[in-house]
Amino acid sequence: MKTREITNLFKEKGIKATPQRIAVYKFLAENHIHPDVDTVYNQVTKEHPSFSKTTVYNCLSVLTRRGLLIPVKIDNDKIRYDADTDFHGHFICEKCGKIFDFRCSEEKLSGLDGFEIRQRDVYYSGICSCCKNK
Repeated sequence: MKTREITNLFKEKGIKATPQRIAVYKFLAENHIHPDVDTVYNQVTKEHPSFSKTTVYNCLSVLTRRGLLIPVKIDNDKIRYDADTDFHGHFICEKCGKIFDFRCSEEKLSGLDGFEIRQRDVYYSGICSCCKNK
């Protein structure tokens, strides 16, 4: 994703386009690996060694609050991040730990009349096809 596209996206969402936010979002938009904050920090500091971990935390927080990232809480130990904000599910492999996206439809729900839904998560776990075939 080009910096100009990210800058325009940030402008649409009312986000100041700082070099730190651009670098963090660019990494997540280009790497669909569902990284945690440590992975994001380790990757973006390769090109921007002056970034602190606190800066990366703050970038992730702003981008999540403004709807450009979704937190993936499939792993009990870590919050991971996904730049694909379209409704979809996540599958975590119990052997290799990789997280995979899958498409699913938004089913009609019952029993939540009058509720305000703020987040929808679909998580599955098991063994991925690669680990299953080993």
